[in-house]
Amino acid sequence: MSGIRVKICGLKRKKDVENCLELKVDILGFVVEYPLHVPWNLRRDEAAALVRMVHPPQQSCIVTGGTPDKIIDLALYLRPSLVQLHYRETIEETVRIAAELQKHHIGVIKAIPPAKEERISQFGTADIKAVVKMLCQTGIRALLVDPRMPANASAAGMRPDISLCRKIIGLSSKPIIIAGGINAENVAAIIRQTGACCIDVMTGVERRPGVKDKNLLIRLLEASRRPFLLVSGFPFYEERRNLQI
Repeated sequence: MSGIRVKICGLKRKKDVENCLELKVDILGFVVEYPLHVPWNLRRDEAAALVRMVHPPQQSCIVTGGTPDKIIDLALYLRPSLVQLHYRETIEETVRIAAELQKHHIGVIKAIPPAKEERISQFGTADIKAVVKMLCQTGIRALLVDPRMPANASAAGMRPDISLCRKIIGLSSKPIIIAGGINAENVAAIIRQTGACCIDVMTGVERRPGVKDKNLLIRLLEASRRPFLLVSGFPFYEERRNLQI
């Protein structure tokens, strides 16, 4: 992928997982037992067979939320490569989950909400610099910058906050994943504008929620390779692009 890592999320069908594996998508994401109703949600028994299809070097990731006990239990049941915390987990809960799952070689990704009130609730401060520093001192593997959060979990038409993405990428010592309405038409511009090394795509390769389109997926993967040389001018890009999630 020429340095740009791609995560395809919201996978629900075996055929879509097979397509992602064939096309060498880096990270395959499954929304499992998310606390709110979203069209991509799977039960753990539904997710189990799909997660088992993914083998190194490709990674599986479950996107979930809730209490530490529930998340840890779910992760140990499914044994994905990664767990993405995308609900209202506090810094203390994130530390506990990451420490426990690290024992089982399962990495944790934590989403940074764009809303100030959500950051205050989860981290005790709305200040981005403080939040990034706090999270980089935990045992998590990566941070996610995503306009999607509990308040708009099923919303469509969202776009990444380019300024926020650039700021967090510049501050973080850990890999940053960016998300939000990314598709084949805008991915090159978003990578150029942010210097991102990893993108997370869900609705941008769908015909309808939970049904991926292989042609859209191919176009996205092809387009994500093009801007690589152009973003290498970012002062923080070269040292970040080889960080492994």
